[in-house]
Amino acid sequence: MPQKPLKANKKIEKKKQPAANRHGKVPQQRKGKYDKPPKKGIELERYVENKELTRDINANNEANFAAVAESKGGRLKTLKGALPPALASKDKAARDKAAKLALKQQRKDDDAAYDAEKMEEEED
Repeated sequence: MPQKPLKANKKIEKKKQPAANRHGKVPQQRKGKYDKPPKKGIELERYVENKELTRDINANNEANFAAVAESKGGRLKTLKGALPPALASKDKAARDKAAKLALKQQRKDDDAAYDAEKMEEEED
């Protein structure tokens, strides 16, 4: 007995419609790691090499943009996201105190670096 063409039996897939009760609300973004490394083998080596290359390129780009900004008379600061271990405390008062101290220290460091740059410019 001959078979029918496969296309004849396929149903047309419809696009999934948003839920009726959503009414313009944006879907909630999922949190977590999207870029998961491979488990083992050559793929893992490639992944690690690619990640290192990306990190080097990003550092180079940041340095170049900072140099351009400073050459035009401005300052470009890049802020790092790593928090000191004291900020990971569960006690809110201790966290707030550590955050204030970290911010104060960062401002001191920034001011000292800026003053040193100005002194070098004046010497030239």
